[in-house]
Amino acid sequence: MPMSRERSVFDTTIILRAGLIAAAFSLIALSTLAVLAGHGFWMPLNVTTQAIWGPEVAQFRGVDMAHTILGLAIHIVSCLFWAVIAWGIFRLISSAAVAGFGTALLALVIDYGILPERLSPGWHLALAFPAVVCGFAAMGFGLWTGLSRTPPKSTQRASGHERLVPTPREPPLTGPEALRHPAPNVIDQRQQRIDAGNSVTEDPNRNSPHYGKE
Repeated sequence: MPMSRERSVFDTTIILRAGLIAAAFSLIALSTLAVLAGHGFWMPLNVTTQAIWGPEVAQFRGVDMAHTILGLAIHIVSCLFWAVIAWGIFRLISSAAVAGFGTALLALVIDYGILPERLSPGWHLALAFPAVVCGFAAMGFGLWTGLSRTPPKSTQRASGHERLVPTPREPPLTGPEALRHPAPNVIDQRQQRIDAGNSVTEDPNRNSPHYGKE
């Protein structure tokens, strides 16, 4: 159905926007905190690959495809995943702030409280835990920013079905104007007359070249 297809594209656009903004905000926060801690700004990306290379990845201080670029890809995909969760929450409660920061809190609890350590983002290998929390908070702020630009639900439901606005009707003519411009269903009394026999006949003056001129 056309409406479902348009709605799907619309939702995907919002999720992509929220996820990419969340990835950018969290990466900026983590990189800044890494520099303040005496590390390279790319270290939060390197340690993100610990699920593949293990915790020893924290010893690698360089920049390469296998660690930095792969870590960036994992980071973006993870933020897009959490953007899907945030979008689902947003549709239920219609609050971008609660959806964004609530999703970030959920991600923090799952990544560092439920999943095995090797499946966590690995930020703790380069940063203190308060800095890790700041990274999740920045992600939540990014999700909030992306979702807060979403149009209201009424606009979403009306997608593909524009509402017809009724055209206001003009007030009926009265007095002399009604005689000059009779409605289609009204007999023009200037063109007809009733004779003594009570029959309607055409006005003989109708064909005059000056007839009807004011």
